[in-house]
Amino acid sequence: MTIPATRDDASAPYFGGLTRGRLMLRSCTRCGHVSRPDTISCPSCRSDDLRWIDSSGQGAVVTTIVDPTGPTVLALVELTEGPWIASRILRAETARDAPAGTPVCLAVLDTGRGEPIPAFVRAQ
Repeated sequence: MTIPATRDDASAPYFGGLTRGRLMLRSCTRCGHVSRPDTISCPSCRSDDLRWIDSSGQGAVVTTIVDPTGPTVLALVELTEGPWIASRILRAETARDAPAGTPVCLAVLDTGRGEPIPAFVRAQ
C-alpha cells in the first residue's frame, strides 16, 4: 500500500517545485551545506536557518533493490549537490538495469493520489 504524499505549510515549496518539474533541496544560509528536502536543521553546523534551492535533478545510483510486489526498482540516488535520496527508478525492471554508478535524472511522477513525487530515469 502506498500512502499518498500530502502538502502542508512546511512542504509547500518542495511540492510546488515538483509540480514545476524541479526537485527542491535545503541549503544552510550559515555554512552552505546542501541537505535533503526533509531536513529541518543543518547536519553540518546545526543551524536551523535553511532556504530552498533548486537541484540540478542529476545524480548517480548508489544501490538498488527490487520491490517484489511491484516489481518496482527502488534506489538510493546521490544527487550532484551531495544529498542522497531514496526513490524509484523508472523504466527499469531489475536491479541490473540501474547498477551502482548509473547516471540518472529527475522524472516527476504523478501517482494520481496526493502530490507528485520524485523518481529518476537513467540519463541518456
